[in-house]
Amino acid sequence: MKDIIKNGFMLKKKEIYLSFIIFVYLVLSSSIIPQPDSNPVSRKSIFISEVFLLLFLLENYLTVSIYYGINQFLQGCYPTLSEIFRKGWRFFSRVLWYKVLAFFFLLIVSSFCLSMIELVKESSLLTAGLITTFTILWISFPVYLLLLTLYTPFIIVSDDIPLFTAMKTSMVFIRNNLKDIVLLLFIFFLLWGFAIFFLKLYNEKSFVLQGCVLYFLSLLEIITIKVFLVFYKGEVK
Repeated sequence: MKDIIKNGFMLKKKEIYLSFIIFVYLVLSSSIIPQPDSNPVSRKSIFISEVFLLLFLLENYLTVSIYYGINQFLQGCYPTLSEIFRKGWRFFSRVLWYKVLAFFFLLIVSSFCLSMIELVKESSLLTAGLITTFTILWISFPVYLLLLTLYTPFIIVSDDIPLFTAMKTSMVFIRNNLKDIVLLLFIFFLLWGFAIFFLKLYNEKSFVLQGCVLYFLSLLEIITIKVFLVFYKGEVK
């Protein structure tokens, strides 16, 4: 595990270039996001929704291209930046569909939980306890299945396989390596939490410090992708 993390933090020149691309995206996206409007059907709200949709699609394209580039670097291939963003396009729809499916799955689970909360408000203490227990038991299994698919984007890019095949592969891979993956997630949870804390702390307070934190986030994204790809490739050999 130490070697995997060490390998992830040892960035090559082209990986540094990719971090600058992410940094530019973060700076631009943070500067163009408008303030929300209280009226959900106003022109401004519709415009904000369109901006978020555009940023979501752009972020997905950027992400799959970064995945592709790092995956190529790990294989000893060093495509140019233009090749990375040209060839990364073929993974765009598969990863996008995974994110859409995951979103709708979470939406359904959330809607069920909210309906149960409304039901609990009008119930006795005993009934509320039974409903809460049932809700937790009901959502635990589907949420667990969703968590088992979290490696899907990495596998799509690494193995270049169809979406549902990648989801099944992810479920088997995470289940077989759950302990190590939880450890990696814990380590990067601390790093990302530290970075986001400082981003919130210096947001609109110090332009220089905010820029430094955004670039740290860019580097951290490259390192995170690289570590999880290195771990996957090492375990499936």
